[in-house]
Amino acid sequence: MSLDLNFVFRVLVFPGFAFILLFTMFCDWVERKIEARMQNRMGPIYTGPVGVLQPLADFIKLLTKEDIVPFNAKNFVFRFAPIVSFSIFVFSFAFLPIDGASVVSGSNFEGDLILVLTLVSIANFLLFLSGWSSTNPYSAIGATRVLTQLLGYDIPLFILALAPAFLAGSLNIAAIANKQYVPFAFLIPWTFALFIINLQAELEKDPFDVPHAETEIVAGYETEYTGRRLAFLKLAKDVQMVLGAAIAVELFLGGPYGPIFYGLSAVWYTLWFVLKLLIVVVVTEYLTCIFARLRIDQVLVVNWKLLLPLALLSLAVTVGVGLWLNPL
Repeated sequence: MSLDLNFVFRVLVFPGFAFILLFTMFCDWVERKIEARMQNRMGPIYTGPVGVLQPLADFIKLLTKEDIVPFNAKNFVFRFAPIVSFSIFVFSFAFLPIDGASVVSGSNFEGDLILVLTLVSIANFLLFLSGWSSTNPYSAIGATRVLTQLLGYDIPLFILALAPAFLAGSLNIAAIANKQYVPFAFLIPWTFALFIINLQAELEKDPFDVPHAETEIVAGYETEYTGRRLAFLKLAKDVQMVLGAAIAVELFLGGPYGPIFYGLSAVWYTLWFVLKLLIVVVVTEYLTCIFARLRIDQVLVVNWKLLLPLALLSLAVTVGVGLWLNPL
């Protein structure tokens, strides 16, 4: 059987692993620059043009550091949980149309939205295991908080993701993105706003960053990690951030689809996808900078007493809007 070079290129280079990795590091640089500007700091400036290579330099630096495994740690889980979590987040991109088609041609199917959201939940559970396995009290508290947010905010996130699926009449991500002649963020802005808030909690960003609250529990589930395992743990969180923004783009902003003025459609689709994703990244980082951290009890109250009922109400209103728009 001959080797399909196009398949290898799409999986390993573009829009696959290499593109996702480099774009993730670019988004990390964007976030750090936004935080620096809002906090009256410079941010990365030395490594690469305007410091754009600083995230890559940090990753390489961590790979060269000493790798220490705590005494009495659950060795197997401690060693492999960050790497497996990172791998699952990267694999989830295979079902998202980035240049107008999925990374692996033909990988899309009816219901892949549920699969991607499930993979994200599994990867988050592995982050919980990474903290639990280190047997450090701070890590255990951080891991417990990860699990608390996972159980709490996954439910409204799933419910809110069903709203654009209902409007599109499909649970296929590519179909949902392709049917947005008008972005769903404009048709159902309340659902989009609630989705972004839940996304903040999924990504453990302010005001929902209690799993690694440095003023309370050092670094949470990351406390005992060093060297290459810490590098993959941080990279997994960065990839999760980009994946969450990408899901929001696919569900509410029309995915990669947009006007094609001239040239190859794949180039324009990639450009639209990148621009839309950067908009979501900037919005989430802006929310991170302007809100203070909630206490863990406040996180639970916001979830169960506010966001969950609002998610159900949002879905009900979206169904009404969909039934009203259907004859039109």
